[in-house]
Amino acid sequence: MRARDREILLRLNKEVVWLFVTGSVVVATLVVLFLLRTPPSYYEYNGFTLGTYCRIYVSSEKINPKSLAEMLFTELDRIYKKYNANDPESVLSKINVSQDWVDLDEETFVLLDAALKFSNITEGAFDPTLGNLIHLWGFDQLDEQDVRVPDSSEIEVALLHTGYKNILLDRQKRRAKLLNGIHIDLGGIAKGYALDRAYQIAKEVDPDCTGFVEAGGDIRIIGPKFGSRPWVIGIRDPDDTNECVGYLYLDSGAVATSGDYERYFIVNGVRYHHILDPQTGYPARGIKSTTVVASTAVTADALSTAAFVLGGKNWEYVVLDFPKSGGHVLLVDKDRNIRKSPSLSVYEADR
Repeated sequence: MRARDREILLRLNKEVVWLFVTGSVVVATLVVLFLLRTPPSYYEYNGFTLGTYCRIYVSSEKINPKSLAEMLFTELDRIYKKYNANDPESVLSKINVSQDWVDLDEETFVLLDAALKFSNITEGAFDPTLGNLIHLWGFDQLDEQDVRVPDSSEIEVALLHTGYKNILLDRQKRRAKLLNGIHIDLGGIAKGYALDRAYQIAKEVDPDCTGFVEAGGDIRIIGPKFGSRPWVIGIRDPDDTNECVGYLYLDSGAVATSGDYERYFIVNGVRYHHILDPQTGYPARGIKSTTVVASTAVTADALSTAAFVLGGKNWEYVVLDFPKSGGHVLLVDKDRNIRKSPSLSVYEADR
């Protein structure tokens, strides 16, 4: 951070903005740090969609920033409704209930194709077919009273109806078919896709607009702060909401974090969180949080989930190999050790 910025932050008391979803124990995983004296051209919009609180912070000289922010939120909400597995009228629900080939619109085809790409890259650590397991645990509901620890026999049965290889995607005819009773849940990638869409719309309206879009702590940068400076992003300490384990400086791209504190419940002193291991059907163990920086929010979102699943088993593979797929990783393990991709250092220095 520049000395002048640090001096101003100390004098004005830096503001750290945390988002909380109190009803479902969803806690935003990232924070955006910015000077209290922001230019009046920036407009901040807050709303709830994608199952979490969203924040849009934009500036534009070609369109009213308020109108732009509302436009971007409308797009986030559209994608949420289209791919909400709990809505029987959603596109995703109609795919899940069909036992035959389903014709896909272009957007859905692209999103499913991306999900399968990341499933292959991570060898199934990212798996969009965990809908049955997620429902069994109750993590598909915002009401925390619906969560429970399933019997092992229930999990064994649900595992029979998972596996990304049970998605058949006909690229020539642009259609899909689900095998073995699997249910798709795109929660691990749809949020990132929505943020990327918001970015695309913003740049179509005004190529020079700046700001960011945040959903549940995942952030897509629209443009540099004040047009020339990076946004300072704090990575939350998974054990202390008032502290950060590191800072990132981004003027483009995206960052996503997955944590065991985002959505969880405790039974007999054991914490059960919502990030399930596709191999076991139980919450992944060994990692407290994972943060991934990437050029797109889709990449950051999917690889962050996969890094959480794999990090407790082979953290060296995650931090060294994931950058080859475009994701630069920071892990905090159960013993509070911090493991980082060497390539992440580019984003840890004020540019």
